[in-house]
Amino acid sequence: MALNPQQILVELNRLATGRRFCLAYSGGIDSHVLLHILANATPSLPNFRVIHINHGLNSASASWAEHCAAVCHEHGIAFKAISVTVADIDSLGLEAAARKVRYQAFSQELAADEVLLTAQHQQDQAETLMLQLLRGAGPKGLSAMWPETAHNGLSIFRPLLSVSKQAILDYAKLHQLTWVDDPSNHDTQIKRNYLRQKIWPQLQEYWPALDKTLSRSAEHCREAVVLMHELAEIDARTVIKEAGQLSLSALLALTPERQRNLLRYMIEKQGLTLPSTVILQRIVAEVCHAAVDKLPEVSWPGALIRRYRDTIYIDAEQAVESALTEQTLHGMAKLELDSGHTLLWQHVFGQGLKPSVVEDGLSLRYRQGGEKICLQGQAHHKSLKTLFQEWGVPPWQRKQIPLLFTGNELVAVVGYGYAEGYAANPDEQGCLPAVIKHNSTSF
Repeated sequence: MALNPQQILVELNRLATGRRFCLAYSGGIDSHVLLHILANATPSLPNFRVIHINHGLNSASASWAEHCAAVCHEHGIAFKAISVTVADIDSLGLEAAARKVRYQAFSQELAADEVLLTAQHQQDQAETLMLQLLRGAGPKGLSAMWPETAHNGLSIFRPLLSVSKQAILDYAKLHQLTWVDDPSNHDTQIKRNYLRQKIWPQLQEYWPALDKTLSRSAEHCREAVVLMHELAEIDARTVIKEAGQLSLSALLALTPERQRNLLRYMIEKQGLTLPSTVILQRIVAEVCHAAVDKLPEVSWPGALIRRYRDTIYIDAEQAVESALTEQTLHGMAKLELDSGHTLLWQHVFGQGLKPSVVEDGLSLRYRQGGEKICLQGQAHHKSLKTLFQEWGVPPWQRKQIPLLFTGNELVAVVGYGYAEGYAANPDEQGCLPAVIKHNSTSF
């Protein structure tokens, strides 16, 4: 597609609706052209600023930042340069490692109401699809870059994604722009550069419209991904028990294709890295189809899937558990737990512990083994092990559940049960404790 500045501005104004824009400006031709369009917008874009990320990977990096600052000063645009350190190059590759740290910097810098503008164009999109195809990616990977998307909490818009590289070059020449030429763009040890420098020209000899047609394929894959998400949302209504928990029997009632689709969807909803095809096959074979009495689990970087009875649990990969120590409670005061969560209290009617029990002082401990409690309304004590089995609490969660003691007597299993003689009666006010996990705002 030719470059139509007015159409780009119309799209940005549609997107704005009270939000601000921040342009990711490398100083290269693509982001410079986008900056020039934005700088000359009529009427001008309100609340527009520019950020340059200095990766420090080239001896000329400082001069590139100076060039970007000078361009923004010339146009009267707010500018900020951020220096970052690129790590994990050996494991991720240079391009992916630089992208990771770049987006981390943007995530930390941008406000919640800001939209990040990036300058990827049609050839970038076509190359991305080809690289994903060579990796054996599925529809999501083959959908390549989306015009509007979210990443690490960022709202991202790519207004040049359907614009050809030639149109960008023509615009830059017409307006006599000067830009930075990063020599790493010619390093064919980088996969994208090898594809661009060595393979792309040969493909374009036979398929001149290569960029346009592959970009169209990415659009088709994007539509397929949207439909797959919609199907997963339909299946989730009967399979999902609560956030991160699936009914195994309901999941297995679906076709294998819908099982895998729903698992990917739920893993993504949890904010976790999607598993490879091999890992997903292991989840189905080793977790979903394991014997009933087993406690199977499969992990991959940053994520962990386990099963207990008829429930599949999708969690972030847990760090090595540290020892959880005894803590003293001071009435109904908020208590920060060793687990990083918070114990809060609420006045309720007919639930929790008697106020006098809380006022007399309690200690908070965690399961060591052998604990017993006589629950409200029962005549005999039961072991905590037996109760956890009756309540269906997964084994890996049991050591994390706070236990409240008066002296050496267990009087409350927080979130589950309270002891006879210490629990509030149905006709009296009680004090109800609850553990508030990260990112939770209510009981």
